[in-house]
Amino acid sequence: MPYTVEKSWLEELQKRVEFQETSRLKMVEVRENFLDNEKELRSLDSALKKTTSFMKKIKLLSAATVPQLIEELSKLNLSKFVEEIASGIIETKLKISDIPKVTELCLAVSAMYSNFSEQMAGEFKKILPVKKTDKITNVAKLRVDIIFLAELCLCGVFNEKEGLQVLGAVLTYLIQTDKIDFVNYGLLATVSRCVGWQIANIIPIPLGDDNDTVNIDDTDLPTSSALSGDQKKSIRELFKVYYDALYAKTEKTCSARNKAMKKVKRQERSRGDAADEEKAKFNELQAELDTLRKMTHELSCAIGVTMKPLKEEASDDEEDEAANLEMGRQLAEGAIKLWSDEETKAFYADLIDLRLMVPKDLYKESEQRTLSKAKMAERIEDIDVENINESGAVDAKRTMSRANSEKESTPEESRTEAAAPLKEDISEDRGVNKWQKFVLDLDHLVSKYSTDKAAEYFVSNLNNKGCRKRLVKLMVEPPPTRIDVVPFYARLIATLENVMPDLTTEIVTQLLDKFRGFLQQKPSSSSLIAIKVEAKMVCVMMIAELMKFGVISRPEGLSCLRQLVYDLRGHSVEMTATFMESGGLYLYRHTESHAKMKRLLEVVKAKRERMKDQRQAMLIDNAYFTCLPPEDSKEERLRLKFDEEDTPMKKFIRHVVLDINDTNVDNHLKCLRRLDWSDPEISDYTIRYLSSTWLLPIENLQHLASAIAGLCNLQHLQWIGMAVIDSTIQTIRISLENPGNFNQWAHSAAVYLAELYSFELCDEDLIIQILYQLISYPEPENSWKDLHRIRMICAVLEIVREFIQKGPGRLKLRYFMAYFHRYYFTKKEAWDLETQDKQPNSDGGDNNETVPDMETSFPYEVEIAYSEMCRKFRGKKKNIPNRWPKNLKEAQEAVAKVEKKFKGDLKEVAGEHSDMDDGGMKDLNVIEEDDEDEDDDNRDSEGEQEFEDSDEERRRGLSISNAVTKEEDDDFQRELDRMMGEGFRQSAFQAPAAAVQYDVTLPAAAKNRFSRNIKFAEDTKARSSPSRSSEMDFDDEPTSSTGVAASGRQKQGRVTLMVRGKANKPALKTVNIDDDELQRRWKEEKAREEKERADMKRLTLGQHRRIEMEEEKALLAQLHSSRKNNSKKNPPRLQFPKPHLEGEW
Repeated sequence: MPYTVEKSWLEELQKRVEFQETSRLKMVEVRENFLDNEKELRSLDSALKKTTSFMKKIKLLSAATVPQLIEELSKLNLSKFVEEIASGIIETKLKISDIPKVTELCLAVSAMYSNFSEQMAGEFKKILPVKKTDKITNVAKLRVDIIFLAELCLCGVFNEKEGLQVLGAVLTYLIQTDKIDFVNYGLLATVSRCVGWQIANIIPIPLGDDNDTVNIDDTDLPTSSALSGDQKKSIRELFKVYYDALYAKTEKTCSARNKAMKKVKRQERSRGDAADEEKAKFNELQAELDTLRKMTHELSCAIGVTMKPLKEEASDDEEDEAANLEMGRQLAEGAIKLWSDEETKAFYADLIDLRLMVPKDLYKESEQRTLSKAKMAERIEDIDVENINESGAVDAKRTMSRANSEKESTPEESRTEAAAPLKEDISEDRGVNKWQKFVLDLDHLVSKYSTDKAAEYFVSNLNNKGCRKRLVKLMVEPPPTRIDVVPFYARLIATLENVMPDLTTEIVTQLLDKFRGFLQQKPSSSSLIAIKVEAKMVCVMMIAELMKFGVISRPEGLSCLRQLVYDLRGHSVEMTATFMESGGLYLYRHTESHAKMKRLLEVVKAKRERMKDQRQAMLIDNAYFTCLPPEDSKEERLRLKFDEEDTPMKKFIRHVVLDINDTNVDNHLKCLRRLDWSDPEISDYTIRYLSSTWLLPIENLQHLASAIAGLCNLQHLQWIGMAVIDSTIQTIRISLENPGNFNQWAHSAAVYLAELYSFELCDEDLIIQILYQLISYPEPENSWKDLHRIRMICAVLEIVREFIQKGPGRLKLRYFMAYFHRYYFTKKEAWDLETQDKQPNSDGGDNNETVPDMETSFPYEVEIAYSEMCRKFRGKKKNIPNRWPKNLKEAQEAVAKVEKKFKGDLKEVAGEHSDMDDGGMKDLNVIEEDDEDEDDDNRDSEGEQEFEDSDEERRRGLSISNAVTKEEDDDFQRELDRMMGEGFRQSAFQAPAAAVQYDVTLPAAAKNRFSRNIKFAEDTKARSSPSRSSEMDFDDEPTSSTGVAASGRQKQGRVTLMVRGKANKPALKTVNIDDDELQRRWKEEKAREEKERADMKRLTLGQHRRIEMEEEKALLAQLHSSRKNNSKKNPPRLQFPKPHLEGEW
C-alpha cells in the first residue's frame, strides 16, 4: 500500500534500522561466543585516578564525548563500576540527538560486561513511571528516556524480555492514566514519530505541506526483527485507543460549542445582544475546541491515522436565515407562488373597504376600539421548535395564561346559550327578521361576492351590540357539518375588522381560548363531556383561515401548530391534519415562517412513522403533501435520477417522453424520430421511459400512444411498438403476481395498452386475452376489498368499446362480458357478506329508514363505473329489455349458457378429429352437409336471445366472406394443381415410398367398393363442376413388377375423384391421369403461374423501392426547409399519416 512520508524521516529511518540490526546481530554473537575473561580485564588499567576521571566524564555525558569514552573504556577495567556507569548514563540529561551516540557507548559497555543490561533495566525501572501511584515530574526527560529505552531494545543491549517489559509497562501507564486531560499526547506523538515504525509498524503522516515528501510502499521500508508481529500490534493498539479517546472528547466539545453558539445567536437576534455569561461560555468552549482539534490532528498524524472532520454545524438562525432567503428568492423569481392561483390570491388578499361603501353614521360607534388586542405571539423567533420530537406529557407552553381555566362548555350548553333571549335595543320584529335573513345568507356563502355582500348587509342593517354578540357566537362555533363555509366566515370577519375591531378581537380571543381548552382537556376526565372531533377541526380550521387573512398573526398560528405536533395523539392528529391542510402551505411558502414550518414538517414526518393507525397515518400523509407538495412533474422527474450518470441526452429523452401533451405531440414525435435508435443505450433508455406509464398524467397517455404509432409508421422503427407492448404487458403481469403493490402502475399500464390498441398497434385478441387474465388470475385469500381489477377493466372497456363493437370482435367481447358480470357480482357479494355485521340496523327494523354507511357499503365509484359501462354496452334494440344480469345467480346462469353453447361445438370438433385419427377403422362418417346445417340451425335457435343478433351478424359475415374469397379459392385451386403435378412427376422416377396417409370421410357406397389407400388429388379444368373436391387415389389392382396387368395389356393410371353432386352430396368420378392432354394442361398451368409470380414479385419490389425513395426525398426536403429561417411563413412539413383518436372513426 503506498504512503506519503517525509523525505528526512525516511532517510533517518533507513540509517537507524540498518545500524540497529547490525548492532543487535553483533550483540547476539558476543553473548554466544565470548565470555567474560577475567585475565583480560585484569590486564587492563584499574588505577583509581583514571577510573574516577572516567566516572566523572560519564556524568557529563554528551554526543561529543562518546568517542573518547569508548576509547578509554577499552583500556580500563571498570568491572566494579558497572552499576555506577548505568546509573550515570540514566541520570544524565540527554537530548534526542544524543541518543544514537550514547547507544554506541552502551553497546560497547554491554559487550565487555554481561551484567550491564540488568543494571540498565533496573535503573530504568527506578526512574520510569509504571504504577498508578507514580508521578511524572519531568516530561521532557521522560520523553528522551522512553526513546532511549526503545533504542536500546532495538539494538540488542537488553536480553529478550528485559527491556520490552519495561517499555510496555511505561506506555500502558501513560495511556491508561491520561484519558481525561490528555497531557501526554505530545510525548506519545514524539515517541511514535521516532521509533513508531520499529516498535509498532506506524507510518507517520507529514504535518505540513512545506516538507519534502516521497511516496513509498510499506513493503519497501526496512523492517526490524527485534519485536515480533504480535508485540508490534499490541503497541499499535495502545496508541489507537489513546487517539480514539482524544477524538471522542474533541467531538463532544464541538457539540457543546455548537449548542452554545446557537444560544448566543438566538439571543442576538431576539434581544440585540447575548448575555455575558453565554458569550464567556461560548468563547471558553471555542478555545477548548481549538486546542483539542490541534492536539487530535497532531496525534493522528504521528500515529498514521486520518482525522475525521468535525461536525461544526451552523447555528439554527443561520440555517433559518439561509432557508428564508432561498424561499424569498424563489418567490421573487416566480418559481414558487405564495398562492396556488390568482383566484385564491384575490380571495385572501383583495378585501373590500366597507368605509368607502357604507355611510359613516352606520359604523361610527363600532369603529372605536374599546378592547385591547388579543394576546398573540408577535415574533417568529420566539417560537421554539426544539425538542418537540418526543411525545409525552402535555407541553408546558400549552398552559393558558390564566391561572384557573374555566370549565369548558359543552355543545348542549352552547346551543342553550345561543337560544337564550338577549336584551337588545332594537325592535324585536324588524331585528329578528333581518337577523334571520342574515343567518340564512351565511349558510349560502359560496363566493367572494356573496361574502362581501353579507358584510355590507350586516354593517348597514345589523350593526348593534346585540347582533355583534350573536355574530361572535356564530363565528366562534360554526356548524361542524358545514366545514366548507369556514373560509367565507373568515373573509367576513376580516372584512368587518376595519369597522368593528372589537368584534374581531373578541372572536380571536374566544377562538384561541377554545383551542387551548381543547388541548388541556383530558380524554379520561369524567367531569367533561366529550367534544366531537368535528368541533375541534372546525375551530382549528377557523384559526388557520384567519391567519391567512392576517387577523391572527403568523407566529400565533405557528405556535398553535407546534402545540398540536408536540403531542400527536388522539384528536390531535385530526386537528393537526386540518390545520396543515388549511394553512400549512401558506406558512411553508412565507419567507418569515418557512424555516420553522420546515422543521415542524420534519417532526411530523418522523412521528408519522411511529403511527399504527392506518387512518391517522393517511391523514398525516395527505396533510404533509398538502404543505410540501411534490414539485412540478418536469422538475421532479429530472431530480429523480435512475442512473448514476445523468447525461444531457437522457434529460432530453425524459423531457420528450414525459412532458408530451396535446399541444406538442407533433414536435415531440419529430424529436423521437431523430434519436439515434441504433445506439443500444439510447434505445433501451427511451423504451424504458416509453413504457413507464405511471410517470405521466393519465390524460397524456393517448398522446404518447399516438407518438408511438407515428414512430411505427417508419419501417425501420416498427419494432418499438412491439417492445413497448411487451413491457406494458409485463407490468400488468407483475402487478397480478404481487397484489396490492403496483396497482397504480397496473392501472396506467392497462389504460396505455388500450390506447395502443386504439391506434392499431396491437390486435383485439391481445386485449381480450388481457381482460380474461385480469378476472381469471388467482387472488389471495380475503381479497374482497381489492377492487382495482374492476376499475382497470372498466377503464380499458371505456377506451376499446367503440372500436371492438364495430369490428369482428364484438361477439368475443360479449362473451367476455358474461364472465365479467360474474366476477363483479362475486366481489360485491363477498363485500356484503364481510360487512354484514358492520351494517347499521343489521338486526332488523324498517328498511326504508336505513341509511347506508359509507364505510361499509360497496364503493360508490366502482358501482357507478360498472353501471356506466353496462349502459354503454346496452344494445339499440328496444325489444330486448334488461339484458345484463342483476345479481350473481343471473350472472352464473349467463356464463353457464355460454359454456354450454361452446361445449357443444367443442364436442363436434372433437368427434371429427377422433374419426380422422382412427385410420384403422373401416366405418367412416358420411359427409352430410345438409343435415349438419340443419343441426346448426337447431342449435342456434336454442340459443339465448341475448346472443341472437351476434349470431346473425356472424352468419352474415360468413356469407359475405365466402363471396369475397371466391377469387382466393381459385388461386388456391391452381396452387394445389401445381403441387399435385410435381408429386406425380417425382413418383414416376423414384421408388415408391411410404406416403403420408390422409383419412377422409367417404360415401357409404365407396366403402364397399374400395379398400385401398386414400390420397388427395385435385381435379383441374377438365371437370365440369366448379365445386372444390377432395382427391382419393384408388388402385384397381395391385401393381406388378413388370407394370403389366394379368390380362396382358398395359395398365392405365386412373384416379377416383370425390366431387359434390346434386344437393351438395358427395359423388365419385374416375379420371385417367396418364392422358397426354391432361399432363400438357398441367405443365401450361404451372408455367403460367410461375410467370405470374415473377411479374408480381417484380411489381411489388418496384413499388416498395419507389415508396422508400419518396419518403427519403420528403425527409430531405423537410430538413432543408427547416434550416431556412429567413422567410416568415413556416416551411412546409412532411405530413405523416397521423394515428386516429377516439371519435375520428
